[in-house]
Amino acid sequence: MSLERTKISSYCDWIIFFSLCGIAYFLPISKAIIESLSGLAILMYLIKKISNRSLPEVNSIALALLVYLAVCLLSVFLSSNFKISIRAFISKTVQNALLFFIVSETLNTKKRSKIVISIFMLSALLLGIDGIYQHFTHKDFIRNRPDFVLPRIYATFSSPGDFGCYLVTLIPFTLANLFVKTKKWFRAIPFVALFALLFTCTLLTVSRGAWIAFIGSVLFMSIWLRWLALFLIFIGLVIVILHPYLNQYIKFRLSSFFVFLDHSSLDRMRIWETSWRMFTSNPLLGVGLGTFMFNFTRFSGPDYGYIAYAHNCYMQIAAETGIFGLLSFLAVIILFFYHGIVALNSHARSFLWHMLLASLTAVLAYCIHIMVDTGLYALDLSMLFWFMLGLGVALINQVKQEAAPA
Repeated sequence: MSLERTKISSYCDWIIFFSLCGIAYFLPISKAIIESLSGLAILMYLIKKISNRSLPEVNSIALALLVYLAVCLLSVFLSSNFKISIRAFISKTVQNALLFFIVSETLNTKKRSKIVISIFMLSALLLGIDGIYQHFTHKDFIRNRPDFVLPRIYATFSSPGDFGCYLVTLIPFTLANLFVKTKKWFRAIPFVALFALLFTCTLLTVSRGAWIAFIGSVLFMSIWLRWLALFLIFIGLVIVILHPYLNQYIKFRLSSFFVFLDHSSLDRMRIWETSWRMFTSNPLLGVGLGTFMFNFTRFSGPDYGYIAYAHNCYMQIAAETGIFGLLSFLAVIILFFYHGIVALNSHARSFLWHMLLASLTAVLAYCIHIMVDTGLYALDLSMLFWFMLGLGVALINQVKQEAAPA
């Protein structure tokens, strides 16, 4: 490679890294900024690849993602609305896939991964403070979101469920940092405080999906960090003790946690029935990428009243791209967990090991939450998913390199 090409590649690499840092910080704050930074990162990535005359790094996870892209592209040409599908494929599906490749290849050192994770934590701190401020003043100070009237917080997001998805995805990094060995015990204090803040906000979202995702993620982490299981029991006892002082909406949610007869649950069940009818109308390749809402009234019936997302991202993927689309998407996630767990079980517990566990747990929490919500179809939260997936792959590679003989 010539010196000039090396310089171009180096410049592009640094611009990409700083763009990823910006996405990590502004992800919950400004969709316009993260869209612009994502576009800049993609442009620099393509220039870098052309300059290096190289292709994206290919592994089994990347191959599964390419299969998913191929199925999505096929569904575009068989779509019930070609214009909607081709726009969704280029502006969402391909963009998210490129973000995955960019993150997994750019965060190739411990220093870079640590910086990006720290920026995520800093941004989460700001959002946590905003959530508490909103609880007491009924307004958020970052984007001035209107009050929902109900005693639930949502900070800069459009709904409490979206805020809950963001919180449960980042909480694992606060917990994992508590178990990183350090000679100075007081370094754990900021992470204890940040966990307490984010967990309180999660409770105040009154999002059942977020609560279930939190419980599931902590149980997953406790497979390797045994004390977390006791910690979860402790949190449960604290909530029981504080129960008389909680607001009425949280009390109602706790008392009816396994009862799905409220308006929101019944509404979701009707939407899921619509999603199932849409899926069975073309079970192999679906009605077309991005066309769920376009086709909604055709399968919901005229008396439903409004158009909605599926509120189960797996059902929406199946409805839009069929069983092949769903299976290829699930293959990406399954292979990610397979390689991540193998790395966890075969390497020593270092800082990178704990961050890998956190990234696996973050993706798991996200995957649980989107069973009852729309995260993959929101610009900011879909970027969060693919970013975390890319970060996890980068950490898998770093953990393996750390253990490799010099």
